[in-house]
Amino acid sequence: MSGINNNPTKEPLPEIPTPLLNDPRPAPDKDQVVSAFKTLEPTRDFSTMTKSPCAKESFIDGAAMGLGVGLLKAMKSGPGRSAANWGFGAFVLMTVGTWEYCHFKIRQKRQLMASGHSPVVSTVDLDAAKLKAAIAARQRDD
Repeated sequence: MSGINNNPTKEPLPEIPTPLLNDPRPAPDKDQVVSAFKTLEPTRDFSTMTKSPCAKESFIDGAAMGLGVGLLKAMKSGPGRSAANWGFGAFVLMTVGTWEYCHFKIRQKRQLMASGHSPVVSTVDLDAAKLKAAIAARQRDD
């Protein structure tokens, strides 16, 4: 298949190769993508999101940061779409950042526990343990 050439004094245009009919690469599997989307259940997924570690703290930190950045941008350049965009961007970045940092700390604690070292226990945990022991001792005495 040669290209159209209106000038006979020029060289003919090179042939354009047709796509390979028997492409050795496998075609992308659309069934996998469809089945992945079928497993999503928004009501179940969003209702259990707050039970995962770090979720509440991440969303609260993100909301506070987004609100603060949005208000500062609105005070500086006036209310409008730009302030909302800045606020939403700050919300997303702060939420993802605090989520990742919290999960990083959890991974560190798990690595410490797996290596045989005990993680640092806060005094609040010790006070709660003492309180539980005291309550248990009173219940045994009664």
